[in-house]
Amino acid sequence: MERVFIVDSARTAIGKFGGIFSDTLPEYLGGDLLKKLLARQHLSRVDEVIVGNIIGGGGNVGRRLALASGLSVTTPALTIDRQCASGLESLVVATAKIKSGMASCIACGGVESTSRSPWLIERPARLFGGPPKIIERAALSIDAYGDPAMGEACEALADRLQISRVQQDAYAYRSQVKYQQAKQSGTFKDEIISVQQVTSDESPRADTSLNKLAGLPAVFKENGTLTAGNSSPLNDGAAFVIIASESFCKANQLQPLFEVVDGVSVGTLPEDFGLGPVYATEKLLAKQGLAISEIDRIELNEAFASQALACIQTAGWQEARVNRSGGALAFGHPFGATGAILVRRLMTELEKRPTLKTGLVTMCVGGGQGTSLLLRKVD
Repeated sequence: MERVFIVDSARTAIGKFGGIFSDTLPEYLGGDLLKKLLARQHLSRVDEVIVGNIIGGGGNVGRRLALASGLSVTTPALTIDRQCASGLESLVVATAKIKSGMASCIACGGVESTSRSPWLIERPARLFGGPPKIIERAALSIDAYGDPAMGEACEALADRLQISRVQQDAYAYRSQVKYQQAKQSGTFKDEIISVQQVTSDESPRADTSLNKLAGLPAVFKENGTLTAGNSSPLNDGAAFVIIASESFCKANQLQPLFEVVDGVSVGTLPEDFGLGPVYATEKLLAKQGLAISEIDRIELNEAFASQALACIQTAGWQEARVNRSGGALAFGHPFGATGAILVRRLMTELEKRPTLKTGLVTMCVGGGQGTSLLLRKVD
């Protein structure tokens, strides 16, 4: 079975909803990035393009993106929806294809434009059943299991685990501070490829303070603990990872720095979606015969501070190993792209020190799932 390596990876800067990329359709935002990433490695073809996307409106965003990138019209492409872990799942699927011999080189990742997301209209049961109704969010579960909104589920999770508003605000503040420190030291410079001449993330708030966070109102529940400051914002962005088999790398004289070891996804109750990373990581580590103490760095998606704290607390992870340069609470969460963004982030973190070898990307998934991916630095 072929080993699978990361040839290269990059992301765009991350824009706000209605911000720097608000006029750009997702296929052109991601297509421009992929074109530049392929050119950087002097690659003119890949076997397939796999793209995570949630709110692009269908019609196979991945195919449109592949064509916009300048790849041959004969290059197949598909779009994956595992909600917030879609970009990460694209790597899991691509890795499985390469390990099985179905492909040798795949461009995978994700793109999201909350700014350009089309509206969804509910079809009435009868032809004249009343005025059209805009669907606020698609169902992620069925009535038998419940389908709580993610913010509501995280409020309940915070209540259950006694994670206070003060703890959540403090965690969000630490994420912002770590991001600013990393930015000042140039940590993100090599991660970002300029698209539309934009190279800086738009969401981070350098002027954040604990006092400002404490003054924000709850947004999901009256007298609740989740606010706009301790929840991830709405964003636009893209990220791609080019992965290839060992034989492809040798034949094309490529020198990859990371191996994709394995990835898993799990299901859980919709109300417990925030703990999906814990369960997915437990399954992945058991499969690989590893202990969490052997993982040097963890990139955990920060959909909400309460959810991140719940994972760290429940799993017993050392926060010092988690999101060392901040997380989505600071730089943002362009849903379908975030998994690939975190892979690029993990690569950066592991590259910092020669002694760091192994890292994990893990994400919660609305509707009750979790996905984790294990990377190892090549000796």
